[in-house]
Amino acid sequence: MKIIAFAGSNSQHSINHQLVSFASSLMENSETIRLNDYTLPMYSIDVEQNEGIPNEVKRLAKDLAIADAYIISVSEHNGNVSAFFKNCLDWLSRHDRDFLKGKKIILLSTSPGGKGV
Repeated sequence: MKIIAFAGSNSQHSINHQLVSFASSLMENSETIRLNDYTLPMYSIDVEQNEGIPNEVKRLAKDLAIADAYIISVSEHNGNVSAFFKNCLDWLSRHDRDFLKGKKIILLSTSPGGKGV
């Protein structure tokens, strides 16, 4: 089973990236990627209709497709998932609505704030 781990954060110092990297290190046949290695524009129906699906979205989708499972650590911003992560999901689902179909997912999150304890 191939596992890809990533954090839903674009911070270079993300504690969620640290968490998902640690979790990945405990699993065989896993690798950790950084979503901010993919330059995705803010999702817009206008961009999609006028320019199509960006090549970086296609590259991310291709890189994720090889996995049977994902370990995802999602950062929290004001009680919601980060806009960065939501944007990645928006583009991936526009490229292929079923991109998560059949995938096993371990979902993690951490926060230094009072609600993260």
